[in-house]
Amino acid sequence: MPRSSIFKLSWLALLLALVSATFVAQAQLGAARPAPIMAEIHGQVRYGDTRAPAERVLVRLEGFGSGVNGQVMTDSTGKFRFSGLGQVTYVVTVRAPGYAEARQEADLKTTSSVYLNFNLAPDKPQTIPLPVSGAVVDAKIPAEAQKEFNLGRTMLLEEKKVEGGIAHLEKALSLYPEYLNAHLLLGTAYLDSKQWEKAERELKKTLEIDAKAAAAYFALGEVYRRQQKYAEAEKVLQDGLKLEPKSHQGHLALGQVYFAKGDLAKAGPEIGQTLQLKPDYAEAYLLAGNLFLRARNAQNALQMFEQYLKLEPKGALAPQTREMVEKIKKAMAEKKQ
Repeated sequence: MPRSSIFKLSWLALLLALVSATFVAQAQLGAARPAPIMAEIHGQVRYGDTRAPAERVLVRLEGFGSGVNGQVMTDSTGKFRFSGLGQVTYVVTVRAPGYAEARQEADLKTTSSVYLNFNLAPDKPQTIPLPVSGAVVDAKIPAEAQKEFNLGRTMLLEEKKVEGGIAHLEKALSLYPEYLNAHLLLGTAYLDSKQWEKAERELKKTLEIDAKAAAAYFALGEVYRRQQKYAEAEKVLQDGLKLEPKSHQGHLALGQVYFAKGDLAKAGPEIGQTLQLKPDYAEAYLLAGNLFLRARNAQNALQMFEQYLKLEPKGALAPQTREMVEKIKKAMAEKKQ
């Protein structure tokens, strides 16, 4: 497929490719195959700044392109274990409040056991500048509340000082509790800092003030998605897209929800629509690659991963994506021999 055709990817083409590939994969799975050797992944998580064991921290196991395979909490010594695994490549992700997400790849194709050490680094959240509601500015907003909002917005979006920004927004709301834009921005700040309950509270308050604030629906959907509350996420994202059907962020988030649920037939159109609306959206190409990979369509998966790397050569997931590109190329070359 020439490069120009990638940018013209339609949701229908993506959907048909996924569905047909899925049928082929199902037919292949029907053939008899030898029983796989069971393998395991285990390891330990520590806080990098103190070296203390990270107790009761969430550890998630994902097959590259196959979604979540399981998750466990670390024990009192920070240790974790996944057993009974197939001999394929997995990605292990560790998440702890106040610390940056850590990921490592575990290749079980040539061994039956992999041990991983994680040293968590303190988190430096980056606020997502979601669009502000188009509601009419409330003339009742006191000047002091407006001043606090402006200070909070500057600290969050320009200076990346999350705690200070949150403090100013909370002060603005104490002066004027019906300040819609302050609730919305504060909700996204809580979202970025993974304070889920507070984020949900502020975003729901935003929607109480303005039920047509599409950005609040999209942010709330992200809050639910990150907590794996997929039914809630699907509903609010669909509500947001009814108000703003051309939101590439909304379509991507909904596609991520369907992908996590394993519903390729619904995920495909959402990602295809995302790419139609924003052809240079790197994250959408990465998800499209995973969709094709799950549907056993290596050629299209390769094209999507390569396009992601062109757009985000230094992205957080670029190293893993490059490794996957090389593995796909190697597998395709061996198949031709």
